[in-house]
Amino acid sequence: MPLPPGYTLVVIPLPSRLEATAFFLWLKRMKELEQQRDALWYGLGMVEQARDWYQQEIHQVQQRLRHRSETSGEKEQASMSLVNHPSLLQDKIQHVNCCLSDFISSADRMFLPHCHTGQADPEPLAPRAKVRRSQRQDLEALKQHNYWLTKEVSRKSQRITQLEHEKAILIKQLLDDQLEGYSHTACDSSTFV
Repeated sequence: MPLPPGYTLVVIPLPSRLEATAFFLWLKRMKELEQQRDALWYGLGMVEQARDWYQQEIHQVQQRLRHRSETSGEKEQASMSLVNHPSLLQDKIQHVNCCLSDFISSADRMFLPHCHTGQADPEPLAPRAKVRRSQRQDLEALKQHNYWLTKEVSRKSQRITQLEHEKAILIKQLLDDQLEGYSHTACDSSTFV
């Protein structure tokens, strides 16, 4: 049977089934480690791109802040009176930050079967100091998540209040228009009498 180009067939005679199984498991482990390495390299590249993007955005926001502080007057007062709508980009950034924080805090304490080397660890898996650090990180991640949720609820509450206020204004305008239309028809009918 001919092999596709780029493949090599290797036949390794092993004296027993146990050795063959051990060799197969070793090859499988090597493949898993190579896949993990490739995923880590890809993740590192993404983190570097994200870092560059964050720095670029920080620079642009700082420029906008400088520009706003230099300009004043009617434009600034008008922009202050406008309702500040939550930005979809800002929400996504906060979501990514929370996900990264959760990932970093949980990555230290994760024990996945493919991460086990098969050798006895000289230290226990999670000494008390490491557990306390992990608990502190979890608590910080929960606090941050709670902060963002509270902020989101506050924004939604402000939006609901604004919409209720706009609704009341529209109802008042509608009633005024109806009253005005009613007074016009009453005036028109009284002239015919």
